[in-house]
Amino acid sequence: MKIHKHLRGLGSFCKRHHQHLVGTLITFSVALGVVGLRGIGSFEQIELKTYDYLLRSRSPEPPDKRVAIVEISEDDIQRKGAWPWSDQMFADLISRIAAAKPAAIGIDKYFDIPVGDASTREKGRQSLIAAMKSAGNVVNVTYVSVKEGARGVNLPEDLAKVSGAGFANIPTDEGSIVRRAQIAGDYGSLALELASIFLEKTPDKQIKFDPSKKQFSAGNQVIPRITDNYGGYRHEGSGGYETLINFRGKERSFEHISAVDVLDGKVNPDRLRDRVILVGITSIAQKDSFPTPFSTGKEELMYGVEVHANIVSQLLSAALDGRPFLRALPNDAESLWIVFWTLVGGTLATYVLNVGKNLTVLIVMAAGLSGAVYWAFLQALWLPFFPAFLGLLTANILVIAYQLAIQQSERKVLMGIFSRHVSKELVNIIWENREKFLQEGRITGQEVYVTVLFTDMRNFSSAAEAQKPGETLDWLNEYLGAIANEVLAHGGMVDKYIGDAVMAVFGVPIPHGSEVERDRDAQNAVAAAIAIAQKVIKMSNDWVEQGIPPVVTGIGINSGIVIAGSLGSAERLEYSVLGDTVNVASRLESFNKEVDGGEYHILISEDTHKRLDNKFKTEFVCNYALKGRQKETEIHRVVGFNQGQEDTKS
Repeated sequence: MKIHKHLRGLGSFCKRHHQHLVGTLITFSVALGVVGLRGIGSFEQIELKTYDYLLRSRSPEPPDKRVAIVEISEDDIQRKGAWPWSDQMFADLISRIAAAKPAAIGIDKYFDIPVGDASTREKGRQSLIAAMKSAGNVVNVTYVSVKEGARGVNLPEDLAKVSGAGFANIPTDEGSIVRRAQIAGDYGSLALELASIFLEKTPDKQIKFDPSKKQFSAGNQVIPRITDNYGGYRHEGSGGYETLINFRGKERSFEHISAVDVLDGKVNPDRLRDRVILVGITSIAQKDSFPTPFSTGKEELMYGVEVHANIVSQLLSAALDGRPFLRALPNDAESLWIVFWTLVGGTLATYVLNVGKNLTVLIVMAAGLSGAVYWAFLQALWLPFFPAFLGLLTANILVIAYQLAIQQSERKVLMGIFSRHVSKELVNIIWENREKFLQEGRITGQEVYVTVLFTDMRNFSSAAEAQKPGETLDWLNEYLGAIANEVLAHGGMVDKYIGDAVMAVFGVPIPHGSEVERDRDAQNAVAAAIAIAQKVIKMSNDWVEQGIPPVVTGIGINSGIVIAGSLGSAERLEYSVLGDTVNVASRLESFNKEVDGGEYHILISEDTHKRLDNKFKTEFVCNYALKGRQKETEIHRVVGFNQGQEDTKS
C-alpha cells in the first residue's frame, strides 16, 4: 500500500510539474550533447580562436629586460652580402656577445654542417668551437624528428663538447599557428636550457622536474602540462611536456639588436650584459616565421627566435616574478562549467515565460558569461566560452520552443472554450492568468460569486411563421448576435445559447473576490439588460415594418455563488456555471410571463438589487416562491437608469 501511495504521489507530482520536468530533461540533454560534441573535438577550432581573441584583448605587458634578441635581419644579410654566414662570422659574433658578459647565449641556427670557403672552413670551425668554449654559456639548437622515418638535426660532437644543446621544435596548430611550447622531451628545449642557466645563481628559483609527479616547476609554480584534453584542445598532445605560451605581446615585443652592429662594435656592452641573448634570423626570406594568436593579417608573423624569447621570458618571469602560466581547469571541472551555464539557459526559459523578458535576461546572462571568462583569463585561467554559450543559448531556445508549444496548446484549449463567449480583452486576461485555473487542459471547478443573466424571446413561433424557412436562421442570428454583443460590451461572458434563449454570466472566469468587483458585476449585468431591451425594442419595430410580428424579450438576473468549470468530454469541453443562483435567474426570466416586468421586462432578485448602489430605477414587485423553490424570493423590476447614471459599459 505504501509503495502504491508513493507511486500515486509521484505520478501526481509529475502531472503538476510536467512542464518543468520536461524543461529539465531538455536542458540536461543539451548539456550532455554539448559536452559530448566537445569531447570529440567539434569545437576545437572555434575555442582556439576564442583563446586567441582573449590573448589579444589583454593589455600589452612591458618588455622583459632580461631577454634580448640579436637579430640577423634582411638588412644585416644585405650588409654582409651573403647567407648563410660562415662559422667564422658566427665565431666573431659569439665572441663579441660573450665579451659583454651575458647570462646565457642561445644560437637559433643549426651548425650540423660547417659553412665557409674550402680554404678557411676548418679554421672557421675551430674558431667557432673556441668562441663557444670561451663563452662557456652557449646553447645551440637541435631538431627532434616528429615523423617516423624523418631525420632530425643533432648537435655535432665537436660543438657538443663546448656548448649546451636544446631542441628548437615548436608545436603548431591548424593553420601553423603557434600557441604551445614544448619545453622538454628526451631532453630540454632551447628555452628551458637558457632559462636554467640564467637561474643558476638563484637556487630556490630554479626549474626542476619531479619524477614522481612527472611535472616541471619554475620557482614555486607548477608548469601546467597540455594533455590530450586540455582547455579547447582535443587529442593534441605530442608526447613531450607542452604548455601554453603566455606571450608578452605581438611580434617585436623584445629588444632587437642588429647582429652586424654587434660585429662592428657599435653596440654598448651594457645592452647585452647579464641578459639571455638569443641569436636568430628575422628575415622573411628565410621562412622561419609563424602566425600566432596576435596575427590578424598575413604580414603579422612572429619569427622563431621571438617565439623562443617568449618561452624563455615565460619561464624566467614565472620563477622570479610569480607571473602565472596560462592554465585550464581539469576536464571534468570544465564539463561542470558547461553544464552549469546550460542549466542557467534552461532554467531561465522555464521560469521567465515572457519572450521579451527572457531575451533581456538571456543577453544579461551571456554578458555575464563573457565577463566571467574574460576576468578569469586575466587571472591566467582559460575557461570554455563557446561550449558554455552554446549550451546557454541552445537550452534556452529549445525550452522556450517547448514552452511556446505548450502555451499554444493551452491557448487553443482556452480559445476553444472562451473565444466565442467573452470579449477579446477578457480572453487576454484569461490567458495571462491561465495558471490560476487551467490544469491538464481542463478548467478546474471552483466556487465563485457571479451575476447570472437569462434572456428569452416571446412570440418566437409567430415571428418564425411569418418568414420564409431560409430567412429564420438569419433573423435569429441577428437577434442573438445583438444580445451577445451587449453582454460582451459590458464585460460579461455568453455562457450558452438555448434555442432563442441566452445565458450570460458576469464575474467569470477570473473570480472577483472583492465586494466592489461583485457590485460592479451586478451593475454591468443590469446595464447590459437595459441595453439589450432597448436594442430588441428597436429591432422589433424594424421587423414589424417588414411584416414580422413584434417580439418581446424577458430578462431575469440573480447574483450569488455558483460552481464554475469545464463541462464535457476531453474532445468537447465547454465552460459553464452551475448552481441554485443560475436556477433563480432562469425562473425570474420565466416569471416575466406572470407579472408586469415593465417596459424592459427585466426582473432581478434582492441579491442583485442590493448591489446596484442606487444607480438604477427599480420597483418592488413581490415576494414569491419561484417554481421549484419553497423559499420566497424578493423580486424587483428594472425601469431604467437613475438620473446621471447613464450606461457607460464599464
